[in-house]
Amino acid sequence: MNSTANNQGPVIKKSIMSQELKLRIISAIILAVIVLVITWIGGQTFTLLWAVAAFLIMREFNRICATKMSFSYNLASFITLFLIIASWLIGERDTAFIIFAVGFLVLAAWQFIFGRNIWAACGLAYSALPFFAMSDLRSDNFNGLIVILLLYFCVWGADVFAYFAGRTIGGPKLAPRISPNKTWSGFIGSLVGALLLSYMVNIAAGFEPVLIFFIIMVLAAIVSQLGDLMESFIKRKFNVKDSGTIIPGHGGVLDRVDGLVVAAVFLWLVSFFLASQQTTVSNLPTLFVNAFLMP
Repeated sequence: MNSTANNQGPVIKKSIMSQELKLRIISAIILAVIVLVITWIGGQTFTLLWAVAAFLIMREFNRICATKMSFSYNLASFITLFLIIASWLIGERDTAFIIFAVGFLVLAAWQFIFGRNIWAACGLAYSALPFFAMSDLRSDNFNGLIVILLLYFCVWGADVFAYFAGRTIGGPKLAPRISPNKTWSGFIGSLVGALLLSYMVNIAAGFEPVLIFFIIMVLAAIVSQLGDLMESFIKRKFNVKDSGTIIPGHGGVLDRVDGLVVAAVFLWLVSFFLASQQTTVSNLPTLFVNAFLMP
């Protein structure tokens, strides 16, 4: 009797894991299709998508940090984010940046003085910066689409290959105190997946791959994995398993885009650096394409 029960245990556990994986894959595919269609449309539709994402990210981040986040900090951070996005949507980009900078400093000072931490300011940065990055990088019709698709497939390739390489190969842990399930084999797999899928986007768009392209995609993949670890660190610090329950099999929005948003900000900052080196004015995605996709 006991022997039979012991034998059934691993079978039941394996069945549950299989069902969870199927749910994870199905929800990921549905979400990816929706995001890709909106990305193809671009314009204000795309900006609104990431505006909604920004509010969901802040909501989930504040939920994770609930023990350090009073109602007043919550309200102030949401009002600040609303003013940032509203300014951006009506074309007042400079105003949006100013509101972000002032809001971040005020929230950080306010919470540090009265609470000895700056989690509210971090939540504002975590939600507003990806909104800026995504909106700016999609600002051009063709080049913007290519840059965003490169970002998506680089990060998605990294996530998928990391997951299956880690489960199949296993081996030494990458950061056991932060995320016990991550392995070095998964990390190497993430780089392979990122390069493979971003290379396919590059070829499909009609560009000839150059060395600098592979370098920037590897860096973006590494940054995305660091973003994943960063969210894991925050959740572990506050003893929270998932950021939310909105996406079946994945948890919250932040659980799904933790690496993507950090990689987006990285590519955005790289594009800003390129812009600072130019004497002529050009949009960020065009600068990115000229620098990393053109021979």
